[in-house]
Amino acid sequence: MMNHLQQRYGDEQVLVIPASLVDHLPGGLLPLIDLTNLPYEFIFRYQAEHNPAWRQLIPYIVLKQANRYWLTRRLSTQGEQRLHNRYALGVGGHINPVDKQGTSPIISALYRELEEELDLGGWLPLDPQPQALLNDLTSAVSRDHLGLVFVIEVPKSVTVRVKEREKMVGRWADLVTIRQRFYELLEGWSQLVLRYLEKQERP
Repeated sequence: MMNHLQQRYGDEQVLVIPASLVDHLPGGLLPLIDLTNLPYEFIFRYQAEHNPAWRQLIPYIVLKQANRYWLTRRLSTQGEQRLHNRYALGVGGHINPVDKQGTSPIISALYRELEEELDLGGWLPLDPQPQALLNDLTSAVSRDHLGLVFVIEVPKSVTVRVKEREKMVGRWADLVTIRQRFYELLEGWSQLVLRYLEKQERP
């Protein structure tokens, strides 16, 4: 009999690693671990959700232009109600089998997410590299996932726009503005990322 997760996610497959490889890590934004030899595999998403044996890898892409960062707000027309009117400092999503076509499924997924979510006028970053590991242990949903944080510098000549304007809006803001005006409305991952960025920018 098909359970509710199988009904929701169908035959979608996502990239996972065994949770035992990272269960010893503390929560928060952490120094990057060596990703080259991790035993990735693709399993059905309905098998990965709420399953402590696996962690789903998520590239989390933060865009920076000069001293400002790209901030999006999810509108009430967006699908997941828990995210309505929440702000996000990053763009990200699951890694799917379609991403195996490149040299790295992580980087292929990063490019795919950018192209699905944002209009960058044809610009894409060259050779993006992850800077940190995002290990949020504060909720059951976040414990299913492991974020790879990319901070990508966008040239001033590039105009960034959201593609699904009926679902979200976007703007640039500096860290002080984000902290003072939007912190309480940030999604959990974005709050962790904001603290990380503030430390990085401290003299």
